[in-house]
Amino acid sequence: MKAVRLNEFGDVDVLKIEDIEMPIPRSHHVLIKVDSTGVNYADVLRRGGNYPGPGLPSSMGLECAGTVTEVGSDVSGITVGQRVMGMGPGSHAEYAAVNGNLVFPYPASLDPIVAGGMPIVFLTAYHILQSRGHMKSGDIVLVQAGASGVGTVLIQLAKAWGAKVIATASTQDKLDLCKSLGADVTINYTEADFEEVVKEESAGDGVQVIAECVGGEILEKSVRCIAPFGTLVSYGNASQTPTNLKASDITTMNRTVVGFSMGRSPRGLLDHKGAMEEMFPMIAEGKVKLVVDQILPMAEIGKAHQHLSNRGAKGKVILTP
Repeated sequence: MKAVRLNEFGDVDVLKIEDIEMPIPRSHHVLIKVDSTGVNYADVLRRGGNYPGPGLPSSMGLECAGTVTEVGSDVSGITVGQRVMGMGPGSHAEYAAVNGNLVFPYPASLDPIVAGGMPIVFLTAYHILQSRGHMKSGDIVLVQAGASGVGTVLIQLAKAWGAKVIATASTQDKLDLCKSLGADVTINYTEADFEEVVKEESAGDGVQVIAECVGGEILEKSVRCIAPFGTLVSYGNASQTPTNLKASDITTMNRTVVGFSMGRSPRGLLDHKGAMEEMFPMIAEGKVKLVVDQILPMAEIGKAHQHLSNRGAKGKVILTP
């Protein structure tokens, strides 16, 4: 079968389409014939050696959707022939073996191609708002990078759960997208001081939940936007720059700063299946959707990475084998 392979870290030219042997699923795995696979910023970081993963050479990709062709003996609730989405390494391939705990049968109304870009961004957004941010109806939520794959889902979920949403982005078309998804206030952070706007929109109190993935100065300023006893969830460092946080900016106002990573969550601490079961009806009812930026053939993986690296994506980039 064909797969996107990484033999060395570097620029987009290190990504190769190679013929490799079919994966042999273990007892707790499900073998999936891939219809589509999402590209995440974590893949871009992985290509450059800045994100954890198996030793090289290895296959790329962290999520996919497709048809189950084999079910391990220790897996229950999943059958051969089901259409599923799942999360697991090596998903940029024609077949992927995925841990059964991270495989989710999806509603028949969902487009099989769109499904491949959903697991990571939907679960990340869910856990940021619920498991880590403990968002409540009536809260004000600040979403940094609102036009990103995770950002677009954060906006929709927060609105569906009764929040006022403030979203930031760098261009007018990205701000328009955030607005169309339900953001109450949008801020072009290249032209306006988002810290000042947040103070105005919250009557000087700050916001209850912040989703932040940029790092550096954006993280430093975001901390000062947290309301007393509010929470900032840091789930990335897209800028790859260091952050200097003052203890007084956190302690004086009883603020909470926590981290979140889908790849570093010990098994059992996060209920992924329960989260998906809660969100699938919302998806079916049109309350939340995946925003698809591009659908590309797997052979154009370099183009997909370049697009994400240039911060050009509005929503999700998806590959088809």
